[in-house]
Amino acid sequence: MLHSALLDIELTNGNDGRGSKWFSSAKRRKEYAQKLIAWGHRRTPFEVPVRICVTRILGKGQRLWDVSSIGRGNFKEIEDAIVEIGWLHDDGPAWVTSVEFKQHSSSRHIGPKTLIEVFAANEGNSNAN
Repeated sequence: MLHSALLDIELTNGNDGRGSKWFSSAKRRKEYAQKLIAWGHRRTPFEVPVRICVTRILGKGQRLWDVSSIGRGNFKEIEDAIVEIGWLHDDGPAWVTSVEFKQHSSSRHIGPKTLIEVFAANEGNSNAN
């Protein structure tokens, strides 16, 4: 593992509809970037291609989602924010080879939160490039 960060950001599943409202996603990305900087998460970019594991940590009263719903909500704005604050050179396939989504319901006392773990693309994953 190259890096791990537990973020005080709740993942959404996009059930409210994304539509063509680019301005709201850009606004959300900027808000996330500002929060991440304030929380001390600015860093220099990884110099190797990476794979990212995103874990939705449920809060009290939240239910597990269909696995395909975990990554379809606000994660793109979080990903764009971590590029903006220096984690990645870019979020294209040359630098991010895969993104895996999970959810965890046994730590509700700390949730809702988002855990992001970054691994070297060739580290411990048979699906890595």
